[in-house]
Formats: sequence, structure tokens, C-alpha cells
Amino acid sequence: MGDSRIAPDRSGSPRGVARAGRKKRRKERKGTKTAPQRFLTGVALSLGVLLVGLLAAGGYLAFLSTRLPDLEADPDAIHAAETSVVYAADGSVLAEWYDAEDRTIVDSSAIPATLKNATVAIEDKRFYLHDGVDLQGIARAFMANTEAGEIRQGGSTITQQTVKMLFTDGKRTYTRKIEEALLAILLESRAEKDEVLSVYLNTVYFGRGAYGVESAARRFFGSSTEELTLGQSALLAGCIQSPTRYDPFSNPEDSLGRRNVVLSEMLDQGYITDAEYARVVEEPLGLKESSTQAAQFAPYFLEYVRRDLLERLGSEALYRGGLRIYTTLDPAVQTAAEAAARSVLPDPADPEVAIAAVRWSDGAVVAIVGGRDFSAQQFDLATQGKRQTGSAFKPFVLIAALENGYTLDSLWDASPFDTPVKDEIWHVENYENNITGGQYTLEQATIWSINTVYARLIVAVGPEKVVDVAQRMGITTPMDPDPAIALGGLKNGASPLEMASAFGTIANNGVAIEPSAIEKVTDDKGALVYQPNRAGTQAISEGIAAAVGAVLNKVYTSGTGAAANFGQWSAVKTGTSQSWSDAWMVGYSGDLSTAVWVGRPEAQIPMEDVHGIRVTGGSYPAQAWKAFMEVASVEGAVASVVVGEDGEDIVVPEGYAVYNLCPESRMLARPDCPNALELMLPIGSVTDEVCTLKH
Repeated sequence: MGDSRIAPDRSGSPRGVARAGRKKRRKERKGTKTAPQRFLTGVALSLGVLLVGLLAAGGYLAFLSTRLPDLEADPDAIHAAETSVVYAADGSVLAEWYDAEDRTIVDSSAIPATLKNATVAIEDKRFYLHDGVDLQGIARAFMANTEAGEIRQGGSTITQQTVKMLFTDGKRTYTRKIEEALLAILLESRAEKDEVLSVYLNTVYFGRGAYGVESAARRFFGSSTEELTLGQSALLAGCIQSPTRYDPFSNPEDSLGRRNVVLSEMLDQGYITDAEYARVVEEPLGLKESSTQAAQFAPYFLEYVRRDLLERLGSEALYRGGLRIYTTLDPAVQTAAEAAARSVLPDPADPEVAIAAVRWSDGAVVAIVGGRDFSAQQFDLATQGKRQTGSAFKPFVLIAALENGYTLDSLWDASPFDTPVKDEIWHVENYENNITGGQYTLEQATIWSINTVYARLIVAVGPEKVVDVAQRMGITTPMDPDPAIALGGLKNGASPLEMASAFGTIANNGVAIEPSAIEKVTDDKGALVYQPNRAGTQAISEGIAAAVGAVLNKVYTSGTGAAANFGQWSAVKTGTSQSWSDAWMVGYSGDLSTAVWVGRPEAQIPMEDVHGIRVTGGSYPAQAWKAFMEVASVEGAVASVVVGEDGEDIVVPEGYAVYNLCPESRMLARPDCPNALELMLPIGSVTDEVCTLKH
């Protein structure tokens, strides 16, 4: 039988009655609280909520403040992407490199008052009255948009737009708008109005890929920010609202109307006088395409520099770091190189001509021709093209032989030569001359490029030693120690730049200097970022360099390179690969070492009939080398320009005269010659005939 119990009813007990009474009295007391008591209670609760809110807002503001720079303490705290500028050796601008944003930051002092006033007048007329957020402007925009039934005005101040561009993700949400407003207030508590305005003008987009006023001034007017006129300032300020709609190039009428609206606002707000308004409102837009918009000069050279710096500094620094890149390109020498390439093989169906010129005393690359048309072929045949060098490689074999005790007057058999190489028979004959046998000295074998002598020589010396010499002198492409390299049979080939640099080692008394097209790289404040090492290493002895140079001079005066002779001391070597698929002329004169290569970009395509001849190193390459070097080498052309660095005329020495020449025909230039060069040359060294080429 289970135990069933029922809880006793205690409601009627004295204790239960007392408990119920207490509950009733508490309810009665609550219900009878006075109005002042209730008010004070509500105030206390509200103050508590407000305090919590203020603490939360204060914490949020403290968090936001960590995202703002201190412009007063650090004027350079704004790190927007900035355009890098590339300069030639004469100071002219070659290119401007940027990622998505073309920007060059300028100091506030460089921004004219006309632009600052125009921007404030049209973008934020209460800019100097508010503290970052303009409540009147917000109310005015709200009323105008309500009446229009659509968004026609914005309430954002210049300060808000600045923090939006630099410190927020720009999303159009209420949270972001609140954040922008708070950041704007914080920014103005830390910076002067002029500092904020300058940051804005260095950051905002004006159209045509130009971010910031300096890029816009160059792109629209071909001038710097400091040179902007009142009308130009008004035009730029007008573009900010809608860069596409008010693009002065594609929409000149809309842009002109917008400029005049800006001028009208400036007049109404007291920034300009009636006379200034009347004068400027009648002015045309005055646009001038920036020189950087024209066809790029020396495109292969620029790509060579770009590849080098991308590897050294990275894309972030190159395209967004505002670098100042000073190159070694000599514009006059580059023009001469391009003209020489065109002069020998001008037809589009002709083989390509690649030229690399290096100043051998310091390794500075002064000119590069990587092909006929950069827009059609970006592959650079002068620096990236690795081709069979033919007999142009023989000086490295000769130097290895001299280092190992052989002499220039030692006698060698010139008959056909056979020797086993890698389980095969290497058979060598002489293709470029009629020599079929006999005894020749090493000097004679070099002058007349006798293959069979050099085949025997490399076997005697050892191909490993030849590879070592070539690498010491500047050939960086990997090489196999195969005897065939004596005749230029390189598995991976070599580039014209490598060959020019290596021959420069001979000219430089045996000192090898790594070639570079860069003089130095700085940041936008002038601090050094990168500079190549111009210190060389003694790759071969001075005595051997002098001896080989003397032999190569005889190649130039009476050997296979005689077609390159232009009357000035030079040292050269020709080269022709098997089946006439590659043809070379490499050598130095004055202060330049230059390699010329002729061939098909596809490689290994015979050139047995080009304008009726088989192409050898002594034909078109020698002609191009001569056409270039007689203009570009220092002794042949004492100066490529006739104005000194300080703008003073260069004194013409006795026996010299200044000639205005066409670089293609090397005759006296007509007034309409587009690439005429003023050169200081020995009197009588230039024909008195006037160029007849059509330009």
C-alpha cells in the first residue's frame, strides 16, 4: 500500500496571513509613488543609458582615431599610391608608371590659391566654417533632394570625402556615413584646413586616369601644378563632381559650361573680381595632351628597366611608390641606334635588327633597339633574345688560350678538322672564306675568322676554361663546356647586351662591369632607394686585353669587319651562325661597346637571300654598326648636344664644327627632318650633301 500525502494548507495560518499582508502593502506603496519620484527615477535611468552610450561612443572614437594620421606632427603621413617617373640621362621624362592610380603628390605650397579657392567654391563653400561635418549643408541637401524626388545634392564636406578616399572602404551604408562623419571631425581636430585641402587635392580623381592635381595638370595642360592659371584651376575643380561627364577631351562643351559655373561661384563668394571673371570666362579650355600620351620613346629600353626594377623592388614600390627612376639612356644615341637599324633593313618583311650599346667605362646601357615595332612584338631581341653567336665568340677562346701560355704568333693548321665529341664526330670547315689548309698564326686566324684553327684551339685549351673566361667577362647565360662554343655553337645562346658588355671588358683594360640601365632610384623626397654597383672586377689581365684589342682592331681595318670601318680606331668581331640564321657585329670604339644582331625573331631561320645576298656578320650587321657608331661614339661625336647642362653653349674646339644631321642618311638634315641631331664632329668628316629621304 503506497504512502499518499497531501501538503497542508498554510494559507490560513498566522504566518501565511502575515506574508500575504506584506505583499499587498508593497503593491500599494508602488502604486502610490509620487510624480517627482518617478521623474527622478527616469532621469537616473536615462543618465545611466547616456553614460553607457557616451562611454561606448568614446571607445569607438578612440578606435577610429587609431586609423587617422597626425598631419600636424607628420605632414608625410598620407601614403596614397603615387606615380613613379622615369628619366633619361639628359633629364627628360621617358615614362610614368602607375598601377590603377596615376598620382604625383605635391606640397601644399605648390598648389596655387586659385585651385584651392575654386575647389572650395564648387565642392564645399562652408569648408572654412565647419568642423569637418556641415549640418547646414546636410539639411540643405536633404531639402533639395526631397523637393526633387531624387538625389541631386550631397552633404559631404571636403574633409568627409578625404577620409572616405583614404580611411574607409567607401561603401554607401549608414554605418559608413556615420564613421566618415566621426573621422572627419577627428581629422580636423588634428590638422589645419589647408593641410586637409591639400591632401584632398593630392588624392581626388580628376579623370583620364589622373589622381591628384599634379597628374591632372600634366595630363590636361602639359604643365605642373604651380603653373595652373585661374581658368585651368576652375576647369579641374569642375571635373571633380563627375570626371566622365565633364571630361574636357571627350565632352568639351559640358566641361566649358562646368568651368564657367565654377568661375561664377568664385565670383559670388568673393574669390575673384568682376574683371577676372569677365576675362577668364571667355578663354578657351586650352588643353594640351601630355607628352606621355604620345608614342613611347625607346620602348624596349623602358621595358628592360621595368623588368629589372620589378625583380629588385617589387610591383608595389614600382607602380605605387612615387619613385624617381634616373636611367642611363642617351636620347641622341638611342635615336641614332633606331635610325641605324632602319637604314639597313627598312622593310617590314626584312629580318630584325637588334642593337645594344654599353658605355664600357661604367657599364651604363645607353641605347637598346629590341626590334622593329614594339607594338607588334614586345619580346626584346637585344636583352631577352639569346642567339647563336657564331665567330663573335672566338675572342673568348683566344683569351683563354693566351691565359694558358699560347701566343698570337703560334702556328695552327687550317685544314678541315674532325674530332670525337659526345660519341659523335665534330666536323669543322671554313664557310666564310676560301681557306682550305695551310698554317696560320692565331692573330691571322682571328682576323680572317678561320674556324678550323679555332676548333683545334679549343680542344687544346679545354672548353671548360673558355666557359670560365666568357663568364668572367660578362656572358651570364649558362653555357655547356662543349668544343662547339668556339664557333658560337651555344646551347642557350647569348644576348646582344651580354656580348656588348663582354667586349666592353676588353676595352676597359680587362675590368668587367655588370651592365645596368639605371643610374639611381630615389623616393619622391630624393632619398636613395637603389643604385647599381659600378665597381668592376679584373676579369682578365690588362696585357691580354690590350693584345686582343689590337687583334680585333685588325679585324676592323683589314679583316672580316672591314665593312664597319668609319675612320676611327675600333675593335670588332663578326659572327655568322650555321646556315646563316644569325649574323653579328660586336665591337667597341670611343667610349661605347656595341653589339648588332640580325636575324628572324622565330630563330634558326636561314637568311640565304635577303635583298640578293646571304647575310653574314660582315654585311648588314657591319653596316648597321658603322651607321650607329660613327654618330654615337664619343671620339666621332664629341657631344650629342651643343648646349651644356647649365644652358651655356659648349665651346667648339679647334678642328671641329657643329653639324645638323639626319641620323638615317647621315647627310645634312633638311628643316623638316623629324629626328635631326646636332653633333660636334671633325671638320670635313661630314658630306656637304643634303638628305633626300622622305619623312
